[in-house]
Amino acid sequence: MSDAGEACSRELLAALERASDAMERGATFKEAYERLLLDAREDDAERLMQLQREARGTWLLLLRVLPQNVPQARALVVGDALSGSSVPLGHVGFATTLLDTSSERLRFARLRNQRLTPGDEPDTVRYLGGALPFEDGAFALVVLERALESGGPALDELRRVCSGEFVRIADNRFAYKRSSGRRGVFRVPGPLEYARRVLGSQHEQSLAGYRAEADAEGFAPPRAFALYPDAREFTYVVGLDSALPSLEVGPKERGNKLKLLGQSLGLFPLLTPSFALMSARRSLADSPTRAERLLDALAERCGEPRGELEHVVATRGNSALLMTRTGAGPERGAGDWCVHIGLSAAQRSQLATHARLLESIAGRFPAVPVPKLLFCGELEGLFVTCERRASGLTAPQHTGELGPTRTMLADAARILAELVVEPAAPLSAEDFEQLVARRFRLVERFCGHPDTAGNLRSMAARAKEQLVGRSFPRVVYHADLRSKHVQVDARGRITALLDWGSGEERDLPYFDLFHLIVHERKQAEGLDARTAWRLVCDPRARREHESAALDDYAQRLGLDDEYRRALEGFYPVLVAAMAESHWDYSRPRWLRRQFGI
Repeated sequence: MSDAGEACSRELLAALERASDAMERGATFKEAYERLLLDAREDDAERLMQLQREARGTWLLLLRVLPQNVPQARALVVGDALSGSSVPLGHVGFATTLLDTSSERLRFARLRNQRLTPGDEPDTVRYLGGALPFEDGAFALVVLERALESGGPALDELRRVCSGEFVRIADNRFAYKRSSGRRGVFRVPGPLEYARRVLGSQHEQSLAGYRAEADAEGFAPPRAFALYPDAREFTYVVGLDSALPSLEVGPKERGNKLKLLGQSLGLFPLLTPSFALMSARRSLADSPTRAERLLDALAERCGEPRGELEHVVATRGNSALLMTRTGAGPERGAGDWCVHIGLSAAQRSQLATHARLLESIAGRFPAVPVPKLLFCGELEGLFVTCERRASGLTAPQHTGELGPTRTMLADAARILAELVVEPAAPLSAEDFEQLVARRFRLVERFCGHPDTAGNLRSMAARAKEQLVGRSFPRVVYHADLRSKHVQVDARGRITALLDWGSGEERDLPYFDLFHLIVHERKQAEGLDARTAWRLVCDPRARREHESAALDDYAQRLGLDDEYRRALEGFYPVLVAAMAESHWDYSRPRWLRRQFGI
């Protein structure tokens, strides 16, 4: 299966049918989808998970057509019906119709959207060729996300049924790399392969070619955006007609001289892998976008000026970020915002937790740097949080640099030690159940392999022997503190700890710092999760600054070596429990694949 218009494997189509049957018998989407992923071949499952991400619809924030402003808020989505982009369209008020050539994909997608988007009862149409079976102007929004496998409706047909805005998502003929459809796996072709693709492509165009195809009576010239690094797995929505929204270029990117040269020569629009072109009817061409309306509403609520929209980001966690700026200086002030928008049900819940913990930490622990919360709630049909942007950059921009990393970890040890909510006390059997045992059971339930389940039961018994009766404090628990959630200045000093959506108000000490160090080691050396965990567990393999930070934290909180060894031993279970608590669905055999358990 591929997200590029290639046919699904027969095995995947059969798995989709079984999942659809299960949902029609009463199974939840989560239950049916998790079984589908376990049944599917690994390659199919990986690509399907990438394709299903709701964050693929982040571009909807730049639409001019809004459901509340049109008489019939219908949206037609053409392409692979399995794409998750139609789900957030339903969340913001569009009644969706999915057009695909595959009855199996359409059936599964209809049942999925019904369950994930209460109130949206999607229509599905199997396309067999020829004219579209819709009246002129039947849809306020038409989205051509991918070419259909056997050819699709003509562009004139799609514009005929579009009364508001036409969005085309397309690959660039001159793209210098492509996503495989699997998370984080990109392909950069060699010179001969690149030349063959450019000269032999029959369906892909350059940006100029797509602009020419978009020229149609009644429609304004399209607004063009890059979906970077690739439409299958994009992070940034980058304006190609204006300087904003822009691509963030940090120290890591600035180290790539060839990339910077290409950008300075204006080659980014020529070579970027994918585009989104948005063509509105001329009557809508000057209407504000959804993002502009949202930022105006936030300015009114927060009593601050609205900054420029600097970045539009699609996160791997299925939220969208809007980042605004009011000035060029390093210090952030009124109007410099980070706006989180939940595009899935799990993300909306996590954003509420994030907002609650930001307020709690700011009130109880003033020495702990967190962003200032400005707003949390429903606005313009979206669930959003708005906070002041922290100064500096996220820590991955300095990954591999010893000086900033040493400073960051020393800062993290000191800051995290502030988050004590209860002084040291022995761990009772009841507390072990709440803080440890329930997590083991959750992970075992979704581990997907009998050997893993047996290992988890042995680990749980050993953890109980090690911890019950042992004395240690309880702390506020971030639960997902990786370097991308740490904002630092140029020297590595922490300016803010970000993204508290997975947090707990009373939990185990030491995990957050240990997790940060394991993930930083993993990123710096290009390791897998299992190897990084094993290295940081071994005092002989730790780097000096890693040991210094862990020892300093343990000394500040009075943690003995036995407690530290116990938590390090079942660290993968805590990582998996955090994930299983917040994922929309369980990833197949995740603990076994990531940590070898």
